[in-house]
Amino acid sequence: MLGPFIAGCHRIRHFVREHYLNDRPHALLWLAKCYAIPNSMYACQIWRTRFMKQGSEFDSPLQTAHLCFLKGVLSVKRSVPNWAVLRESGQEPLQFYWFRAAAKFFNSLLSGSSSLLKKIVHADIALGATFRKCWTAERQTFLDSAE
Repeated sequence: MLGPFIAGCHRIRHFVREHYLNDRPHALLWLAKCYAIPNSMYACQIWRTRFMKQGSEFDSPLQTAHLCFLKGVLSVKRSVPNWAVLRESGQEPLQFYWFRAAAKFFNSLLSGSSSLLKKIVHADIALGATFRKCWTAERQTFLDSAE
């Protein structure tokens, strides 16, 4: 899951060197938000909901790589608090972007015109009542714990 994100970061750094933008960290931050974060969404289906629980925002290896990239762009020490780096760079934890994409996907399945997709979602919801490892059961557990 790190491959596409790391590749996106390398492409950004190459672009920045090629266009002499090294002294413009805000350009790197915008490029990261527009290019590296969508590349990190490639692996969002394997993050699951355990990384979305409060206190585990920074447990994902992908989030660690994201923070290392941001700290490098901002030229700060690795000991700088993660939340401060995210706020200063105008970014959110990657789990926020994943959750937003997952909610949009789930809602589009339920509100779409395909009766087959609606049946599949309802079957997965029914499966979640007995099998706690299916996606909708994990999603519901997360939503219940957030309330």
